[in-house]
Amino acid sequence: MAIGIGLIGMGVVGGGVARILRDREREFKDVRGLDLDIRKVAVRDLSKPRAIDLFPDRFTTNPMDVVADPTIQIVVEVMGGVDAAYDLVLAALQNGKDVVTANKALLAERGDSLFEAAVQNNVGLGFEASVCGGIPIIQTLSQGLVANDIQSLYGILNGTTNYILTRMTEAGADFDPMLKEAQDKGFAEADPTMDIDGTDAAQKLALLCRLAFRQRVSSGDILKEGISHITALDIDFARELGYTIKLLGIARVVGNRIEARVHPAFVPHHALLADIRNEFNAVEIVGSAVDAQVFYGKGAGELPTASAVVADLIAIAERRKAGLGPAGAPLAPLPEADLVPIGDIQTGSYCRLTVYDKPGVLAQVAALFAGENISIETVIQHGRSETEGGTVPLIMITHDAPEAAMQRAITRIGNLSAVTEKPQIIRILHP
Repeated sequence: MAIGIGLIGMGVVGGGVARILRDREREFKDVRGLDLDIRKVAVRDLSKPRAIDLFPDRFTTNPMDVVADPTIQIVVEVMGGVDAAYDLVLAALQNGKDVVTANKALLAERGDSLFEAAVQNNVGLGFEASVCGGIPIIQTLSQGLVANDIQSLYGILNGTTNYILTRMTEAGADFDPMLKEAQDKGFAEADPTMDIDGTDAAQKLALLCRLAFRQRVSSGDILKEGISHITALDIDFARELGYTIKLLGIARVVGNRIEARVHPAFVPHHALLADIRNEFNAVEIVGSAVDAQVFYGKGAGELPTASAVVADLIAIAERRKAGLGPAGAPLAPLPEADLVPIGDIQTGSYCRLTVYDKPGVLAQVAALFAGENISIETVIQHGRSETEGGTVPLIMITHDAPEAAMQRAITRIGNLSAVTEKPQIIRILHP
């Protein structure tokens, strides 16, 4: 008996899903005994060329036709956005249909009620494709590591920013030209804001926290900082000091609390994440029974993301065929996480100051750090200014200090008459 599939959206990812279902149709039937039939596809423009040929009557411009179709058992939402997608996914769940989505923004912002609806209606809500593309990180946390208490996870969760930082490092270039290159090559959207300001990574980290720690974390409560302020000069100093700059998502258990943050970080050259290049993602998970496990692969793109969608679809279809309910522990209701306040998060920091080249400046800066009980590990100043009264970069590496104390110190340092530009702060990863 065929299982009816409905697609909402047939853009890059939706087209990839349709292609995989077509190309692997025989194997799914012969090996897994699954007859997966795409019965309806909702699109915006009926005249647009499609990735595969389907009978014209399978297409509709009204996505509710997919949600309401009684011959469809599994709905695949790959339209993107939040509000319209929420209404459709909720309606599908309430109609007793399993749902597979690649929409991390939807789940990060409005996932609570969708997970609750899945539980109430005893249906599945698969979202493997919402985090790290083709890397099976959701399955790993929800099934593969179920015997573990997860102690921490950290990694590169956004391929766009990793591509930009990789190219800045390789080319010795500043941010803007490498963003343009990423856009020209299709690794960055025309409006890349959610990638480069850290929002995308924060949404993904919130979902990973739900799975890893069985607690609700709002992406809006995560310390978040993007990469647009990173310069070629910072990358040069990072290299000199033995580091590579990466945008990281970090979550860990601290006592009875969860610490969650997204920001650029100095990653030691010997760390595995330092070698993750271009659009690739990687996540390291530390479990109580398995210790450190590292997962690496393409984090975006048509086929990697479509692969994750189809993996969810197959898992749900097999359980439907066997007459079983959803797999795994329900993701709602869950308690709200008690997060470490952002001001209490402790990290070491790289501080780059542009200062007038004159005696006493270092003492002034050091005194302001000392006033916040922040100790200095390393100081770097190369040479002297070539002109009298000119400026030089002054680099300081601090030991771990609370975020609030660091921000107070940097505000005061930035107000010194000897400091000519806004201080540059990048946190340091200590794996």
